[in-house]
Amino acid sequence: MIYLNNAATSFPKPESVIQAVTDYNRGLPFHAMRSGFSAQTKDIVSDVREKLRHLLNAERPDQIILTSGATHSLNLIIRGVLEKNDHVVTTWTEHNSVLRLLKTLEKKEFIHLSLVECDKKGLVRPERISSALRDDTKAVIVNHCSNVTGAVQDLKKIGTLISAQDAFFIVDGSQSAGHMDIDIKEAKVDAFAFTGHKGLFGMQGTGGIYIGDRITPEPLMIGGTGVKSDYLYQPPGKPSYYEAGTPNMPGIISLDAGVSFVLQEGVQAVQNKKKFLKDIVLEAFLDHPQILVYGGETKEDFDSRSAIISFNIRGFSPSDTGYILEHAFEIICRSGLHCAPLIHQALGSYPEGSVRVSFSQFNSQKDAEALISAVFKIAKGRKFQ
Repeated sequence: MIYLNNAATSFPKPESVIQAVTDYNRGLPFHAMRSGFSAQTKDIVSDVREKLRHLLNAERPDQIILTSGATHSLNLIIRGVLEKNDHVVTTWTEHNSVLRLLKTLEKKEFIHLSLVECDKKGLVRPERISSALRDDTKAVIVNHCSNVTGAVQDLKKIGTLISAQDAFFIVDGSQSAGHMDIDIKEAKVDAFAFTGHKGLFGMQGTGGIYIGDRITPEPLMIGGTGVKSDYLYQPPGKPSYYEAGTPNMPGIISLDAGVSFVLQEGVQAVQNKKKFLKDIVLEAFLDHPQILVYGGETKEDFDSRSAIISFNIRGFSPSDTGYILEHAFEIICRSGLHCAPLIHQALGSYPEGSVRVSFSQFNSQKDAEALISAVFKIAKGRKFQ
């Protein structure tokens, strides 16, 4: 089996992640703020905050809030910062974790919403975002890296334009954290949401959000934190203000080991390996008359993108292509709209969507060549057994 659906969830996990979770589950349950014993001297929660701070170039580790994933993080920041009649700007490249929440708030007449279109390459011009700003714009929400095309938005330029208008800059980094170098200070980002089970190699149900000092959202949940237990309100201050309830310690352990793996390997080295595989497939697909690759026409169009390729085979629906790849060739990918419906309207792949392959550094050149061979056979209409 060849797994090429890493934009959904990375597989396999590094052995260090598997071992760390196994070791934790065999020991006494421990959390620095909630245990009456000191069976474990290392504070994993503080440790992973510091590693994530380093990865994102945040100012302090207490600005890193741990959550169950990007959807949780985005709900925390969006629901926590928006007030009645606020104006919000977002883009066609967004995932439904942003779109559904904002459209629901708009339907309830709680906010005013402006959607900025992207081009056929999946890119949003920063000037168009700037033009959509109004005097009452409270927040601009941008998907850093598309889960459909791998297109990367220019956060630095967008952040500079937004800072002149004093709106909050909120970024969905689900597809960029662990995949590419990120500098939230340079880009003037106020909040950066990320998931743990993709490029950071953690388990599902992990993630977090950087919240800068310029922004103070209301907490999404209120309850036990393990600190100031005599205080009958949510203890103020990051990170405990936003981390009510029992933490997902096995997940946090996996995230700590996954981020450690990324830092040890080096983000650039990880990116280079995946780019090598992406380029092999793109060179073959772009030259094939029956294969439609979305987001660009030449290999150079994809140079600065993550290792995601969306395509279709003429005469085949994406669901049929995905089914054949899995059942005839044992290649796991994903087909459909990928929870990002608006970008497909710009790409011309709406309403059926596309077939998406996404590489991990654990994939090999042999995997890329097997994918090319399988897709070429489907396009030729050969028998697959």
